Amino acid sequence: MTRSRSAAPAGRRSAAASTGARKSAKTEKGRSEKGLGAVKADKAGRHGNGAVAGGGAAVAERDSDAAEQTMLLVGARIRAMRLRQQLTLRDVAERTGVSVSMLSMLERGVSTASVGTLVAVASALGVHMYDLFAHKDGADGSPVTRLAEQTVVRMGEGTTRRVAHNDAVAGLELAVNEYDLGGASGPSATHHDGREFGVLISGQLTIELDGQSHVLEPGDVIAYSSDRPHRIANTGDERAVAVWVNLDES
Repeated sequence: MTRSRSAAPAGRRSAAASTGARKSAKTEKGRSEKGLGAVKADKAGRHGNGAVAGGGAAVAERDSDAAEQTMLLVGARIRAMRLRQQLTLRDVAERTGVSVSMLSMLERGVSTASVGTLVAVASALGVHMYDLFAHKDGADGSPVTRLAEQTVVRMGEGTTRRVAHNDAVAGLELAVNEYDLGGASGPSATHHDGREFGVLISGQLTIELDGQSHVLEPGDVIAYSSDRPHRIANTGDERAVAVWVNLDES
């Protein structure tokens, strides 16, 4: 009788232990599968994001190299024009209000410049801003200007300007401007001759015009006389892209 009563609890304990072991095994298996799934998802995410980041980095590096080459070219053209007219850096500085050190760095291609600065320098040299850039016609006289033929220049911190087309005779320049987060056309408002027309393609831009702010959303268009003090800044949370037309009315 005593052994029979003792055997029953032992059997129940054995069955309970077996059931617990099976539950534990299922739990561990589920955890392993979830962990494996998380690892796979993490790897896939890293690989996917890496591909996108890698592509973006390649484009940014290409644009940066093109911008550096353009600034070297622009600087060389400014220096050649200045020397041809027998002007000193101080002469140009007095005509433009741009410091001698800034002009020197600009001529050496080691500094960027705003549109306003380039317009002022060009005016001091008796030419249009467009004349500071290499004029490239479409290959074989084609009306199409390919992307590789377009001039890229970094206009300021976080701002890239791709001159898609310029016509010195008509005094017209068509450009695609890209603004990084926090990027702007310059540290302060500038003004110069001509008119400007812009359409925002993506992102958000705030145009400061005569001290008043105008926020552009994709598809919005703005037009104004360039002699009004103006500044363009990316105030959104993503890269902003806009198509801009500068018209020289002189």
